[in-house]
Amino acid sequence: MAEKLSLLQSLDFPAKWYREGRVEFVAPVFPTTKVGEPAAPTRSPVFYNPYSALSRDLTVVLARTFGEEVVAAEPLAGSGVRAIRLLVETTTVARVLMNDINPNAVKVMRLNAEWNSVAERCEVFEGDAAVFLTRLSGWRDRVQYVDVDPVGAPVKFVENSLRAVANGGYIGVSATDLAPLVGNHPETCFRKYGLFSGKTFFAKEAAIRLLASFVIMRGASLNIAATPVLSVQHRHFVRVFFHVLRGRSRVIKLLEKMGWIKACKCLHSETHPLHDFPAKICPRCGGEAAVVGPAWLGPLHSGELVEKMLSQSNDLPKARKILERISGEVDVVGYYPVDRIAHVNGSTPRSPIVLVASLRSMGYRASLTHVDPTAVKTDAPLEDVLRAAAG
Repeated sequence: MAEKLSLLQSLDFPAKWYREGRVEFVAPVFPTTKVGEPAAPTRSPVFYNPYSALSRDLTVVLARTFGEEVVAAEPLAGSGVRAIRLLVETTTVARVLMNDINPNAVKVMRLNAEWNSVAERCEVFEGDAAVFLTRLSGWRDRVQYVDVDPVGAPVKFVENSLRAVANGGYIGVSATDLAPLVGNHPETCFRKYGLFSGKTFFAKEAAIRLLASFVIMRGASLNIAATPVLSVQHRHFVRVFFHVLRGRSRVIKLLEKMGWIKACKCLHSETHPLHDFPAKICPRCGGEAAVVGPAWLGPLHSGELVEKMLSQSNDLPKARKILERISGEVDVVGYYPVDRIAHVNGSTPRSPIVLVASLRSMGYRASLTHVDPTAVKTDAPLEDVLRAAAG
């Protein structure tokens, strides 16, 4: 206890001890907002968001599926907890490279690595994330995993992260600026991501598909095919993990699954290939529909990878719970919130579980979704969804 107190006193800012997974570490004490989120996290002496623990849990579980000892890099490491957990809680990560531009973070990373007895397997860097990643872009220096978890948009770091990933490796990318991605601020989305967002009835999934699209297109310009293998929305963030392979032919094949999403308030939705920009008039009600894209229209998850991750997640119950939900999801574009269905039907909302059962009894695939507990995903035509919801 005395040693812990001494380490806290060695820092130039208020800090405390935390525990996450099997790692005990130091991070700052800072105020929270009324809803419990960190207040002004960019002004914290060292960034650590306890509400992103699930994101780190999933990273650990993914790393456990790697087939050999690998090197992982975190260009925006903050307290270093994610990278240190990869060393402590997996047998597949042999070494980590941790970087942060904040000198306080560098000090805390080193302290935390020493405390968890992994300092000899950590390389700690102080500097700009883009410069750090550029140093890893040569084929001899590339790593098998890069994690991009910024405050806000990841756009400044994606291209260099893709360059830094070895062929066959993985990259995890988070975005916490959900308002532009879900269509609340389309101009901001276009300015940041170069993509069109809009108001859809499956806004959080649209955000995931736009983030995936951004990473895919950044990779395409480099002849890097970044294929989404796990996509998650939770609380304040969306996160997509990608499998990275190089080659022009792979990129061309991947781009075939990019396109446009058209969605109307009446719950009509459709997808279009990249070369076919859709008119905004809804063919069902004649109203104006939202057009979102270019968006990733392909699978959001690799079923094989999700099953492997489930087998490695017994000690991380929150990660296991969301993986179980994902494993049962019907992989189609969009979902139907039951309150929106009821509004269109002019009826009382049905339970999502009851609606799923009803759609399955009609011969369709249907499931709940981790993105919205009040919604269903199904391959049923809209009119049959409305009929099933009417009872």
